[in-house]
Amino acid sequence: MTIRYILSAILLGSTITASAQSFTAKDKEFECSQMIFRSPATITVALRNTSTQPAAIKYVDTGCGCSKASYTAGEINPGQDAQVNIEFDCKQLGHFDRIVRVYDTMSEHPAEFEVRGQVVMTIENYTGNYPFKFGQLLTNVEDIDFDDVQKGQKRTQEIHIMNPTGQNVEPMMLRLPSYLKAEMQPKVLGPKQKGTMLLTLDSREVHDYGLTQQTIYLAKNGLDKVNKDKELTVSTVILPPTVAQDDLKRRYAPKLVMSAKSLNMTELQKKSKAKDEITISNEGKSTLEISKLQLFTPGLQVQLGQQRLEPGEQTKLKVTAIGKELKKVRTRPRILMITNDPNNQKVVIDIRK
Repeated sequence: MTIRYILSAILLGSTITASAQSFTAKDKEFECSQMIFRSPATITVALRNTSTQPAAIKYVDTGCGCSKASYTAGEINPGQDAQVNIEFDCKQLGHFDRIVRVYDTMSEHPAEFEVRGQVVMTIENYTGNYPFKFGQLLTNVEDIDFDDVQKGQKRTQEIHIMNPTGQNVEPMMLRLPSYLKAEMQPKVLGPKQKGTMLLTLDSREVHDYGLTQQTIYLAKNGLDKVNKDKELTVSTVILPPTVAQDDLKRRYAPKLVMSAKSLNMTELQKKSKAKDEITISNEGKSTLEISKLQLFTPGLQVQLGQQRLEPGEQTKLKVTAIGKELKKVRTRPRILMITNDPNNQKVVIDIRK
């Protein structure tokens, strides 16, 4: 083999490896808002051939069996547009958030865009109360919990907001971490007007399982100052990977047994501190491991005797509540425990104060 042939092969391989996507979505995000249950709905997305050669769409991965795609057939010349139609069957209630990938004949890399929406029984505006105040804005929630999230999932929660002032405001969330995204609908609220903030969690950006907490701030506009009366805590619980188990493995799995899953610490009203304990046992046939022990709020102290329990062993979880600190806590005091018991991966211990 000549040197010239070898170089040609290398350059050809490099060209193939480096091939970029042919199509680019004109908009990277699409908000479908509310869709009626069992009433199919369709959105149309425009994609442009941004490469230097003709290309045709060969496959569209909609990310879910609840939707199907149709698209412009045949080759699209450079600089020209193709259309992709996504039809949703709307047979499942609730929020959805997924990535659509468009594959073409000339590239290894698909074009991508994100589609979000909500399937509801009837389209209606929020008519509840707004009991919580953040700066000059009123909301229906004080804090946000994303619970029981599997790694890779996206979740969206609604925060209903009212503008009680006599001026236009543009509500936004400040100091969002990389795994959270906020979108206001509508973006501007007039005097006494109501709207909805969609807060979306991308669990792929959360680097560890268990409890992750972040303080964010609800501002009336981008110039609003960050301070304590605008802060909102977002708590996320990512479950550890679920290991497939056959009957034999389940038979020999660890089994967590607790003497209580909540503690009554109402005596804090008379004392500065309250103490209690929970007995934890392993009634299974293999080692029980408590890999995470985390607190949702300040004002609690915990001490665990052992993190690993062999079959038949017990240990104590000692809990101390500090009255002065817990009085400042707005949210429900809780303790999170992550274990390798397949039936009790996540255990939440409630503290009644």
